[in-house]
Amino acid sequence: MIIKNLSDKYIEGVNMYLDTKNVSCTKYIDLGCKIVRLICLSDKFIPLIEKQLTYSLKNEAVKYDATLIVWEEDDFEGLPAKISPDFTPRENLRLRIELLASKQKQYQISIIDEEYSKHNPIFDIDPFRGFFNAYDKNTNTYYYGVRNLEPEEFIKEGHIFVQMFNKIVKTETSNLVHGAVVGMDNQGILFCARGQRGKSTLAVLAMMKGFEYVSDDYLVLEKDEDKLYSHPIYSIITLSPRMYNELYNELEGTRFVSNNARKDKYVINISNYHKQFKKHYPINICMFPEITNNPEPSITRCTNQEKGRAITHLIHSTIIQTQDRHDIKTVKKLMSFVKDFEFYKINLCPNIYKNVEYLKDFMKEIEHDKLCIK
Repeated sequence: MIIKNLSDKYIEGVNMYLDTKNVSCTKYIDLGCKIVRLICLSDKFIPLIEKQLTYSLKNEAVKYDATLIVWEEDDFEGLPAKISPDFTPRENLRLRIELLASKQKQYQISIIDEEYSKHNPIFDIDPFRGFFNAYDKNTNTYYYGVRNLEPEEFIKEGHIFVQMFNKIVKTETSNLVHGAVVGMDNQGILFCARGQRGKSTLAVLAMMKGFEYVSDDYLVLEKDEDKLYSHPIYSIITLSPRMYNELYNELEGTRFVSNNARKDKYVINISNYHKQFKKHYPINICMFPEITNNPEPSITRCTNQEKGRAITHLIHSTIIQTQDRHDIKTVKKLMSFVKDFEFYKINLCPNIYKNVEYLKDFMKEIEHDKLCIK
């Protein structure tokens, strides 16, 4: 059932229900441009959080910008009634009719607040997937209840809290981005590409070979005057089984977290590489990876058409992953972040080690201001 406009009494009902639970821990997540207070009401959540957010998770913070309350929910069928009698068939004729028409016992409650978003619910109880999400605009508090916290099942939803982080860091000068950033000597490269284009493998192996590192998947971009900076969030990488096997010897010291239940991605904690993580890391160039069968890698300046493709990949991948496809403001903002950068295309050869060595030589040329690109 879809309801228009969120009543404060529904948030009050959520808070009253959560008051019956004990707080397992309170921690803070440093997203670079924002600090999130994390209140965990379920012990099972803690190892998932610690494994994915090892770098950004803190025990203390001087202040925080938003609150995220998380718990394990084992009664999604009874949850709506615990929050409000309005969400029960007995009190809600429309809901009773919808249940009779669908011949289902479980039902989804979604509330749309058009001042918040015309497309994404501000309050959503989804018993079919086993997730509860809500947002209180008055206190800047996010709520997240989950039925199944088994790592193999939970990871199917992707990186933990990514949808909430996207909402929290979104300002006129900052945004969560689906991309990768590595660099050398404080010279950052933003890889702009959708999935399956080699950016994650290139970024991960570059980190293992001594590059400075921000992310291979999700990061925060922040515009400060005429400079663009990046911030890391996660201490995990995701590799295909083939890349995992190919990089096995390089992965010494990392810790396997889980697969994604479909077994086409392995999730690995790379906290042993934290010394190479960089915060507030400047972006200097953008790069568009292209997988080829060429025996050697190469880097060329992007044509206007290639630059357009790279920017499109970055924006499209971001808004799909963050469910912002209807947010025109975000599209325009991301465009403004990168449109004035120099763009290069890196033509990747099948030998991933050659690709990283070539990229390293390229960065040395940038450092000494001796670019010789066609």
